[in-house]
Amino acid sequence: MNLDEQIGRKLKKIRKEKEMTTREVGEKSGVSYSQISRIENGHPASLQALKKLSDSYDITLASLFCEDAEVLEKLKDGGVGWIALGKEMEKRGITPEYIEHLINVIRNLPR
Repeated sequence: MNLDEQIGRKLKKIRKEKEMTTREVGEKSGVSYSQISRIENGHPASLQALKKLSDSYDITLASLFCEDAEVLEKLKDGGVGWIALGKEMEKRGITPEYIEHLINVIRNLPR
């Protein structure tokens, strides 16, 4: 599968997840619904059209080209704090097993 087809499939998947029609996306993005259909079916698209579509879906343009960009966005939206906490605990020698033990101790405290 070539890049145009991958981008088209990804855009179509996102549109369906958002329960939108090509006409609705067209109105929101300023890209004609017929062009959206062509893009979703693997035809080449301009960067300008892809930028408008990504903006209308609240995703980064980069996420259309690689999976890593999506992962980084998700981490930026909230996961980074948990990762930092995990690394700090690891530095201090606190294991996941020890955390589980502490949780069980706390759960068994009399109320």
